[in-house]
Amino acid sequence: MSNQVCTMCGFVGAPRKVVRGSFWIEIILWLMFIIPGLVYSIWRLTTKKQVCPKCKNPTMIPIDTPMGQKFMSEGKS
Repeated sequence: MSNQVCTMCGFVGAPRKVVRGSFWIEIILWLMFIIPGLVYSIWRLTTKKQVCPKCKNPTMIPIDTPMGQKFMSEGKS
């Protein structure tokens, strides 16, 4: 994975994948109710997103794109 830059805090590095929802709620739903557990698990798996490890915002862009280059040149000035 190429380095990315966060447009909120300026962090440069690899983004972190985050899964929405709660693991414990997922376990409880699976133990008590099969269908809601399945739906919740599918929802959690389809809502993964990459966030900045420093500020936790989903505003990371690749450095090798035109916007990434522009942000890097403005940030270092």
